[in-house]
Amino acid sequence: MLPQELASQAELRLQSVLEKWPDVKTSQVGEQVALTLFGLSDFIFQTCQRYQNVAEYFLTLNNQSELLAEIAFIDQASLQLDEVSFLQKLRSFRHFVMAVYAARDFLKLQTIESTMTNLSNLADQFYLLVREWVKLQMSARSGLALDPQGNEISLIALGMGKLGGGELNFSSDIDLIFGYAEKGETSTGRRSEDFQIYFTKMAQKIIQLLDSVTADGRVFRVDMRLRPFGDSGPLVSSFDALEDYYQDQGREWERYALLKARPLGLSSAITETEQTQQQLLLQVLKPFVYRRYIDYSVIDALRKMKLQIQQEVKRRNLKLNIKLGEGGIREAEFIVQALQMLRGGKDAQLQKQSLLKTLPELVALSVFTVEESEQLKTSYLWLRQCEQYLQAFADEQTQTLPQDELKQLTLITLFQLDSWSAFLDAFKLHSQKINHIFINVIGETPQDSDQQEDHLISKWRDIWLHSDEKSDDEPDILLVKQLRKDLANSVSGSRGQDKLDLLMPLLFAECESQNIELQQATAVFNLVKKIASRTTYLELLDENQGARTQLVKLVTSCHFIGTELTKFPLLLDLLIDPKLLYSPAELSSYYSDLRRNLLRVEPDDLELQMEVLRQFKLSTQLAIAACDVQGVMNLMQVSDHLTELASVCLHFSVEIAWGQMVAKYGYPVGSTFENKNFGVIGYGKLGGYELGYGSDLDIVFVHNCDSSQPTDGKKPIDSRQFYLKLSQRVMHIFTTRTLSGELYEIDTRLRPSGASGLLAINIETFAEYQQTEAWTWEHQALVRSRFILGDEHLGQRFNQIRHNILTKQRDADLLKQEIASMRIKMFDNLNKEKEGFFDLKQSRGGIADIEFISQLLVLSKSNQYPELAELPDNIRILQQASKLNLISESDNKELVDAYILYRRLYHTASLNGDEKLSELKEITESRDQVLAIWQTLF
Repeated sequence: MLPQELASQAELRLQSVLEKWPDVKTSQVGEQVALTLFGLSDFIFQTCQRYQNVAEYFLTLNNQSELLAEIAFIDQASLQLDEVSFLQKLRSFRHFVMAVYAARDFLKLQTIESTMTNLSNLADQFYLLVREWVKLQMSARSGLALDPQGNEISLIALGMGKLGGGELNFSSDIDLIFGYAEKGETSTGRRSEDFQIYFTKMAQKIIQLLDSVTADGRVFRVDMRLRPFGDSGPLVSSFDALEDYYQDQGREWERYALLKARPLGLSSAITETEQTQQQLLLQVLKPFVYRRYIDYSVIDALRKMKLQIQQEVKRRNLKLNIKLGEGGIREAEFIVQALQMLRGGKDAQLQKQSLLKTLPELVALSVFTVEESEQLKTSYLWLRQCEQYLQAFADEQTQTLPQDELKQLTLITLFQLDSWSAFLDAFKLHSQKINHIFINVIGETPQDSDQQEDHLISKWRDIWLHSDEKSDDEPDILLVKQLRKDLANSVSGSRGQDKLDLLMPLLFAECESQNIELQQATAVFNLVKKIASRTTYLELLDENQGARTQLVKLVTSCHFIGTELTKFPLLLDLLIDPKLLYSPAELSSYYSDLRRNLLRVEPDDLELQMEVLRQFKLSTQLAIAACDVQGVMNLMQVSDHLTELASVCLHFSVEIAWGQMVAKYGYPVGSTFENKNFGVIGYGKLGGYELGYGSDLDIVFVHNCDSSQPTDGKKPIDSRQFYLKLSQRVMHIFTTRTLSGELYEIDTRLRPSGASGLLAINIETFAEYQQTEAWTWEHQALVRSRFILGDEHLGQRFNQIRHNILTKQRDADLLKQEIASMRIKMFDNLNKEKEGFFDLKQSRGGIADIEFISQLLVLSKSNQYPELAELPDNIRILQQASKLNLISESDNKELVDAYILYRRLYHTASLNGDEKLSELKEITESRDQVLAIWQTLF
């Protein structure tokens, strides 16, 4: 029900329309609908006053749901109209369809998302129709624009802003940039014309047909100021000219504007040739809009843009502006588009024109929580709905809340609130929510931040900028001077130098605040040397205090992390959010996370797939190391995570290799899409869940194909040869050195017959070899093995083989001699102990002795106690042996304690980049206990 003031106005307006069109036979529902709409919208009332068909449409409705019926667009017969009639047709139809869309909004028959989509599609349809009319008018004289193959070159209109994002307003401008694919001259007409002249004339006429004001108004205001060089630039540009402009002269605000750029034209209404040209244009623009690396320069650029908007709001004295004010629509757009510009080059799923479609992707990437995303979406849509109402009242382009009490009353009614103050409270709440997120993402603009600069930063800025004037007496001054000298030739231009001059005092201050001497932070400065030429990384650290804090903390406490960040600076963005950095992922999430990353890559793009695998491994490994260093994970958890990470990388490497092999050669005999007949066995640290940082992977490839019949593809090969090539391709994926290094080092020498054996072996040949030819040391290795991935039946067969081998009856004395002999050979060849220092792995009484003890227990006792053969890791083998009374509880405790101590020291040495040695005094007791147990058992 309308409030009395609006109801009275509506009654008068309905009476006026009925008097204007007395021949219209109204319905009861129609009159009631018209009464409501006339009370809410000047525009709908005026349109019904002007056009009988619009009045008749509303007044004869039998049900409100009829308003949701699809509206047929202007038919192709209109292309034959003369210009005056065509102009009138465009405008009258525009007013009719806009009145219907407004009615749907006012009566709450559809969501604001649907309205924005409808309006955007409508603009596309108008553009295509008008372009076709103009082309027909020009064809007799100028002919058509055709390429050498006879395909038509189209005038592509890039829809910018809300039109590009599919989020057009009721009374929006449409911002366009015109382009065409290639240069040439028209043909088939009376005279040929250069494409540039031809398409410029076409664009001028399209703008006139849409934008010119006649007695029936206009269709859309058309704004061309976003094109290259603005108003002074050519109206139309070739794709090459656009590429050259953005590459050489494109500015940050143009990158921001092009985020939403979308070629107009519904795919169902344009040719495949035009679709191809549209995609080509997007590919031309993509490198300018989305940088391949994480691009932190955008934050500062967006702050400056925001500051300019704030100054404009003040200059124009704009109050209660829902678009440009604090927490308004523009801030909501800035939030999402900043993150798109920041990360879109690396995370391709963010390369979308629509804010609403991008939000779920930011959640998937853990940039926003579900709650933050929903909060931003809800507040953004509330403001967009408000904007829609304001513009549909009188078909005016406005985003300012009304001063007029009647319009205020209309807004209150539409939002179902009690008073104008209640409306302002709701507006303030949504604006505050958006502004809060905006500040978290973009930060405050310079004028907002009036806090006094930290005295440490001031101190170090003075030292850094004026180090030449300082005395050399202090070690810190000498270090700063040397750094300035080292970095002078590394930075990229004046902009890079400015960023470096900002960053270095911040890092020095951070070191001092963490009580770290500058001489102890050389790893941090080595990293700065590596990234000095990459301004974007300097900006990352300039912009993010949290990242600087984590950088100094982690790099000064962990050599491994410092080395990884220095070798692969792309990992720096992980430091931004400690909440994510120190929150270890669930083991089960690695598979789904990597799968999601790979799904965004084309199946035939092996280079990018390898990069995704490596970047996932590097970033995940760094997060594990951060949790490790900060004590969030213990040693066993770290090993579990590193082992699962490697297993998941193996899984997807096999999937990628399999897909490429099948595409080329077809399926080998006995395999299907679901059943590869292929598997991977893990040995050593991978088999025993004990992987560390930098561990290589000991693996063996097996298959269950015994046929030499050819594969079933276009290029058939021997089916067994297929599995050899498959294994080689998996190795290639792992060991090829890309920008992000190797994935893992792979060692396949534990396969039957070692380096001289087949790379992929039939599972039954594997079984026969283990039974008849394998050495004792190979059975020792089998203790620490497990089936990592592959088809279930193959895994079951491997487990059966492993069980049969490990539970064989053996001569205990001979077994002890062979194992002891092997241990002596290992010690003689691999031991690196020094005087006063103990080789944690190879010294007698060290890790290798404990592993050999476990292997002796399994190989000598599993015939009587088969449960001992079920486990691949040393600690659980020893614990099981203790439960079976094969060793005493005290021996078990001493061995397990020593093993954990050694592994922890070994692990710490890996993190610190040290030799895997320990001072004898630290481990003498553990060494002596292990040696004593060895003597007892052997």
